[in-house]
Amino acid sequence: MTKHLQARRWIIWGLAVAFYFYEYFLRVAPSVMVTDLFKAFNIGAGVFGIISAAYLYAYAPMQLPVGMLMDRFGARKLLTFATLLCGVSSLLFGIAPGVGLAIFARLLMGAGSAFAFIGMVYISSHWFHGKVLALLVGVGNSLGMLGAVFGEGPLAELVDIFSWRPTSISLGILGLVLGIIIYVAVRNDPPGAKSHSPKSSVSLLFGLKTVCKNSQTWINGVVAMMFYTATVAYGGLWAIPFLRETRGYSNEEASFAASMVYIGWIVGGPIIGYFSDKICNRKVMLFIFILLSILFFSLITYGPSLSPVWTFGLMFLLGVALSTQLLCYSLSIELNTPEVKGSALALTNFLVFVAGSAVQTLVGILLDLNWSGKLVNGIRSYAVGDFQIALTVFPITMAIAFLFTFFIKEKEKPWCV
Repeated sequence: MTKHLQARRWIIWGLAVAFYFYEYFLRVAPSVMVTDLFKAFNIGAGVFGIISAAYLYAYAPMQLPVGMLMDRFGARKLLTFATLLCGVSSLLFGIAPGVGLAIFARLLMGAGSAFAFIGMVYISSHWFHGKVLALLVGVGNSLGMLGAVFGEGPLAELVDIFSWRPTSISLGILGLVLGIIIYVAVRNDPPGAKSHSPKSSVSLLFGLKTVCKNSQTWINGVVAMMFYTATVAYGGLWAIPFLRETRGYSNEEASFAASMVYIGWIVGGPIIGYFSDKICNRKVMLFIFILLSILFFSLITYGPSLSPVWTFGLMFLLGVALSTQLLCYSLSIELNTPEVKGSALALTNFLVFVAGSAVQTLVGILLDLNWSGKLVNGIRSYAVGDFQIALTVFPITMAIAFLFTFFIKEKEKPWCV
């Protein structure tokens, strides 16, 4: 391979990762705009939860058809369309006069973002040799999750300086520019490579049907979805208002603290995956780290108020423990036959984000149900007890994940024989 082609494939891969980073940025952005959105739309936590979770309402069901569409149309067209859609939806969100358009914009945002991870995997598999595929997907996932880190701490400072509307509009313009660059630079395959033939809808439906008949798919899916809720609904949304309202943190401090969950994921995911391979056991790792997740979450939520340093540390450890959820994706493959592994991954990811969107909304509803009626500068203010009751959802979901782990029948792995 020529130096020119080597450089080109890294540029194409980098653009796919850039879109994955960008969609993570958009996913968590409302968490640093809570007060502004409350005031702009005159809403409470329940409606705010719906606005934020609308992203996931579209993202989750799109997981099932995205792989088939990518096989049929290729990454270039779909990533271009998806990035432009995200850019337009961010513009709409920034100019939304009311709740209706804001929810619609978040729905469009989620639909476009659904192509990011699969697109990155597609580019990795088409432009690089198989022996580095797992490494590139792992690195791409970590770089993408950095979008959540920058979408909380640093973005909170931008919102504080420029307000939420100009910030959202700027993110929209960034998406449009990235979409144009992707269209110009990205190609589906290296020059001279044989194009992959599209999969038929029949084979996709057969795969889904086969996976759905396997009870172990559903048991593992429950573990994956219940364990992930604390990442997407707590770390990605409710941790910031909780720390700000009940611990007296500034929006910037709370945002940086929440971003530590994702830094914990980035650090912990590869390490925990490595050791689970070494000991040839996923269940033991899940048992240990689900319990640790409940412990760290409880210390943060129900313990005494801590200094930012201690909170940052506990949020990081919580993220490390929560990253064990990635093992559920390995299990989804190992518990099914190789020919339906794509369908197994798609169904698992679908369940994960359905649960995430539901819990994001549920926490907001519980906050409103326990709200005392107190207003501060015309904005609803929630007490420590209100948050602690609403956030009890997360220890419950993690406990459900722990219990269902007992029923996973882990298969013997070829490399462990």
